[in-house]
Amino acid sequence: MNHRVKATDCVAPKISDKEYKKDLSFLEMCASCWYALEEARRKMRRSLMYSYGDQWGDYVRDPDTGQWITEGNLIKKNGKVPLKNNMIAPILSNIDGQLRQQLTRPVCVARDSDEAAVGEMMSVAIEYVHDINEIEEVDSDSMRMLLNGGMTAQRIEYGLNPAKDRCDVWVYGVNPSRLFFNTNLEDVRQWDVTCIGELFDMPLDDVVAHFARTAKEKEYIRNIYTHIPSHYHSENRGMQGDESRGLSFYSSSRNDLCRVILGWHLESRDAYLWNDPMNGTWGYVPYAPKEKRRFDMENERRRLEAAANGLDERDLLLVEYSYATERYWYYRYMTPYGDVLQEGRSPYWHGEHNYVLHLYPLVQGRLGNFVEQFIDQQRAINRTATLIDFIRGTSSKGVLVVDDEAFESMSREEVIDEYVRYNGVLFVKLKPGQSIDGVVRQYNSGASVAGDFELLSLQLRLINEISGVNSAMQGQAPKVGTPASLYAQQVQSSSLNLKGLFEAYRTFRRRRDTKLMKTIQQYYNEERHIELAGKDYHEDAKYYNPEKVQNAEIDLTVAEGYNTPAYQLVANDFLMELFRAKAVDVKTVLENCTYPYARKILEAVKRNEQQLKQGEAMEGVPTEMLENLKSEMALGGDDAEQPQAVAE
Repeated sequence: MNHRVKATDCVAPKISDKEYKKDLSFLEMCASCWYALEEARRKMRRSLMYSYGDQWGDYVRDPDTGQWITEGNLIKKNGKVPLKNNMIAPILSNIDGQLRQQLTRPVCVARDSDEAAVGEMMSVAIEYVHDINEIEEVDSDSMRMLLNGGMTAQRIEYGLNPAKDRCDVWVYGVNPSRLFFNTNLEDVRQWDVTCIGELFDMPLDDVVAHFARTAKEKEYIRNIYTHIPSHYHSENRGMQGDESRGLSFYSSSRNDLCRVILGWHLESRDAYLWNDPMNGTWGYVPYAPKEKRRFDMENERRRLEAAANGLDERDLLLVEYSYATERYWYYRYMTPYGDVLQEGRSPYWHGEHNYVLHLYPLVQGRLGNFVEQFIDQQRAINRTATLIDFIRGTSSKGVLVVDDEAFESMSREEVIDEYVRYNGVLFVKLKPGQSIDGVVRQYNSGASVAGDFELLSLQLRLINEISGVNSAMQGQAPKVGTPASLYAQQVQSSSLNLKGLFEAYRTFRRRRDTKLMKTIQQYYNEERHIELAGKDYHEDAKYYNPEKVQNAEIDLTVAEGYNTPAYQLVANDFLMELFRAKAVDVKTVLENCTYPYARKILEAVKRNEQQLKQGEAMEGVPTEMLENLKSEMALGGDDAEQPQAVAE
């Protein structure tokens, strides 16, 4: 979580120019942003409860005592069993599966067409960072948070990762319960963010390791957190999410952890905005007399140089400057007591904070929630199932009605024993005109209310229609008589219901990868060979050259991945067609196809070629064919037909 200015080491800046500085106003601003999001966090906790937890956990008032209890406890108190049929979790699992199936990768394109290799080099670097960060799992978790809370975020840093024991560019998923930002957002792109941050809970030793650079600073930090015990005694249920549900801004989630607050704020200062048309550069400098004198001296130097060379002063390109208000991002790591552990302007070349925030759906400043929209249907399903179970439990099932006067010779106990006994005999005295049905009769109730199963079926259908994950998208077998064309159309139409969700998340990942690309450009300042599995890139692109990358203007797009089964099948068929037409040799096919045994065969072909060049006999090749190959090599050299002859 440290911001490094240089990539050559993993040492964080000093705590502050002014030791032991406090900034209570900034701390209060961060606290205000965090508390303003309480309603959004409450809705997220409720959605998570219905998705993965207790669906009878909503609190209601007990009519007998007036106290607030959960719906599940109230149902138990009334003698019922609170049944549930979780229909939300399969919907989220289906969306997660579709996300993992839509394999995409970032593709970097250099603006200068002559620097195409630079864009490919950058693409390899980003894919390498994706690999070491296990980005598929991070994206899957971020999607779950987006579905249940309407907001998701990731944090991009360069530094030492203790879990990996190395310095590199890292992507961290952010728990929305620990996230805060200014709540007056209306731009769907989140361009109006002016404050953003996160709450961290970490052991005291980690705080000291991150922020103490001298023995004096180490002692000062330990004095701040003197209340932290050396041992932790758990009071919560393990791995049940209690720590995230009970978060507070000023206190940590556990008594053995230290609360550290990271806040970014878009600040401003008086400055000169300068523009040098001679070299096309511009920027901000502090609004100070010395800066003005520096510009004037540079312009005077250019005038004297032009006069000495006989140039017209009207053709001079002078530095232009004017008063302006500079906006810049400033970060602070703080304790809950206002102590500034570390602060500074954004150390990144992109000049922004290191968070990527996405809110969906955001409509006129109101944050929506995907799961929340069909919680009512889930509640109706649970209530209907519980009602059916209660009716079945309280209805008559096999009740026996007996005419007491017809069994004069048998007691009631004997009648019951004989009725349930195998080959039992009952002695009945019938009255004139009376049948046996009038003496012994058994009743069985329908055990349900008319229409309750139809109601349950309706709610199950509604929850799929509202969520957009219907039976066709889930891959369920169609009804008998459904045409194949109609079923295919249903599958395609069902995907349109979630297209907005996936496109929104695609935008989030593109913004994440763009900031990731800029971070790589800044901190990868040494040549390196990037180990990356696969054959989609040229080998030269895997040698990262920072001088070429850092001086290039690169755009980034997110394209469909080339490792999907459908793409691999088409690519393999296309290569085989080229091979049959003798447009490519067998070695080219083996280098580019995705057959599992292709690499092994390619190595064998190369090994046999080497043996052939050295005049060695190849095992399994007839002598006549070997002589022909040698003759062809002597005539044509290493042409494209040699590997084909070897393969034949």
